[in-house]
Amino acid sequence: MLLLARLAGRRYSNGMTRRTYLINLATTPVGIAMGVLAVVVGTLLGLKMGVAAGIMAGVLTLAADLAALTISGAGSKLAAAEIDRREWSRARLYLETVRQNRDRLATFRITDADVKSMLQRAAEAATRYLVACESAHSRAPLAEDALADCLSIADLYIKELDGAATERRYGLVDADPFADATNRTLAALRERVALLDKSILDLNGGLTSADRMEIKETL
Repeated sequence: MLLLARLAGRRYSNGMTRRTYLINLATTPVGIAMGVLAVVVGTLLGLKMGVAAGIMAGVLTLAADLAALTISGAGSKLAAAEIDRREWSRARLYLETVRQNRDRLATFRITDADVKSMLQRAAEAATRYLVACESAHSRAPLAEDALADCLSIADLYIKELDGAATERRYGLVDADPFADATNRTLAALRERVALLDKSILDLNGGLTSADRMEIKETL
């Protein structure tokens, strides 16, 4: 059994530690099946030969299965796939926030055509970002921050317009001037949309939509 345990501890991939390997392998369907098999074997032999024999049989069964998976390399692949599955599951929670932010962009009522157009570009970029994330099973936190910034920028712009309109209506002096608000808003939005576009390109492996289509056409 000691030999099997040593073999089970030798071959990992992607720099996994023994603990990480065993935890993730144990939560895969194959790992769960191995555990169930060990319990069944141990229980059956335990009923016939005693508790100690049953425990030993279960442990040996589990160790043998673990060693076989590890030596073949299948165990590392299963554990790595489980790590990817967990990470992607966590990532999807962040992507749900991206969807909500994208939908919020459509709720802004802005009369300036240029600012409205730039917000639409941000929303479209968010949709393309979500598609790229689903395809790559990855995410880019900087892009998500950029999208959140678009919402904040739009909020500031609207508040400035509303405040300026109120001050003009009552002949008040602007207590918090926001000089050249429209152009500064546009510049800030362009910067964030550019970050989104760059992240989408990176998630797509540096290939544009035209590049991917050209590859498909040559296959």
